[in-house]
Amino acid sequence: MGMFDEEYLRWPERWSEEAFGRADFPLFVALTHPDADAHELELVTDWHVALWFVDDLFLPLVRRDRDRASAEARVERLMRFLPLDGLPRPLVPDDPVERAFADLWSGTAATMTPPWRDRFVGSVRRFLDGVLWELDHVDHAVTDLIEYLGARRDFGGLHFTAVLMEHAVGELPRHVHESRGFRTALDAFVDGVSLHNDIVSYDREADEGTVANNGVEVTRKVLGTDRRGAEDVVNALLAARVDTLAEAPGTIPPDAVEFVAALQEALAGSYRWHELTGRFGRTPFGALAKPRGLGTSAAYAFQPASWAATHG
Repeated sequence: MGMFDEEYLRWPERWSEEAFGRADFPLFVALTHPDADAHELELVTDWHVALWFVDDLFLPLVRRDRDRASAEARVERLMRFLPLDGLPRPLVPDDPVERAFADLWSGTAATMTPPWRDRFVGSVRRFLDGVLWELDHVDHAVTDLIEYLGARRDFGGLHFTAVLMEHAVGELPRHVHESRGFRTALDAFVDGVSLHNDIVSYDREADEGTVANNGVEVTRKVLGTDRRGAEDVVNALLAARVDTLAEAPGTIPPDAVEFVAALQEALAGSYRWHELTGRFGRTPFGALAKPRGLGTSAAYAFQPASWAATHG
């Protein structure tokens, strides 16, 4: 797709073949989708890599050019490669993400009903709008923790992960998506992965100059505490979200139980990937890479079957 073209290698610590290999994105997908077959793993990995490319490089490219209007135009053009009817358009992609979307969407959409396509496209739009929000706040940090948590659900892209997960597990009926219990479980999954990532990725984001949009940093500034105190607060929020996801099977429609079990496995897989990947370097507060406190052990109880079988 051209993701390693010279123009994208100006930040080698973010996006180079070495950094890409060290991150091991396919391992993330394998651990978060332990029951998917090889074809499904390849498809899900390709989609995630395309969005990771946006997450890693969109901010530095736009901040370099200081052109918000151009950033919005890029998002609008990119969305044209995800038409709701799933049919190809006479558009010539001119960057790696456009090429990836053009390559992946028609085949992915062919297996989806119109409402599912709408959710998928909406989740991508939510992520890209979240990235624009992140762009607006990276140099002017938000000072409200509730606002941050709401925005984090968008620019983290985890709702996209959940919608794409239906491709492996099976489409969920409309009444499930409208169920309050299901929406609560989905938000708990999104928050669990996102808050854990904030703790683990703090050093990396501080080095990159994007730490203003990290929950630990927002908490540190809002509460006037030090980093360790802020991490304890974020960790407590994380523990509560893990507990909510653990309790979700008793609060959701019966036909959502399998999917929520998949979310639980995905949360455990994400934790494991954060322990194994070289993407974040070494975290000085190593114990915090695993959430501590009441309820956090539940994340490790959600071990993917394939991982548990080989690790006991």
